[in-house]
Amino acid sequence: MTKLLDTEALFELITRQGVEAFNEYRRQTSYCVLDLSGIDFTAKDLSGINFSNANLSGCTFDFAYLSEAVLILADLSRSSLKETDLHMANLEEAELVHCDLTKANFSGAALAEAVLTGSSAVQASFQDADLTQANLQKTILRDADFTGAILNGADFQQADLEWAIFDGCVFNEQTRWGENRPSFVNSETNA
Repeated sequence: MTKLLDTEALFELITRQGVEAFNEYRRQTSYCVLDLSGIDFTAKDLSGINFSNANLSGCTFDFAYLSEAVLILADLSRSSLKETDLHMANLEEAELVHCDLTKANFSGAALAEAVLTGSSAVQASFQDADLTQANLQKTILRDADFTGAILNGADFQQADLEWAIFDGCVFNEQTRWGENRPSFVNSETNA
């Protein structure tokens, strides 16, 4: 069995040997729970990295590249992801509570059952993302773009949706808009 590395050694593995070496380490350790909390990944290219089941709370990912990254069940609470590229990333059931997601790119990302409660996602892009049953309660989504997104069962109660774009999005009767429902939402659905 491969020796488990501490947080500092894991950071060194990622930054010196790269994403492939880290992903191989994850395979060899059966994707055990990792604690990488509080690490600064600012502007790092982490495309394709497998952070599934990892504690990434309090991390800084500003301007980083996480396209096609796997973050299933990852805890990103209180992290900063300003202008982070998460294009086509898998964030199913991830915790993004109280995060700064300003101008983050979630286009094409899988966010089913993700929790974004209390986060700020001003001008974030969720184009063509799957937000099925995602919890966006009390999330600031001003000027966010949900064009083509799947919003079935998503919860937007008490979210700030001012100037958010919902062109061509899909939602159903389980989608909860709260009092700030967009003008196109009425008693009918487009499902």
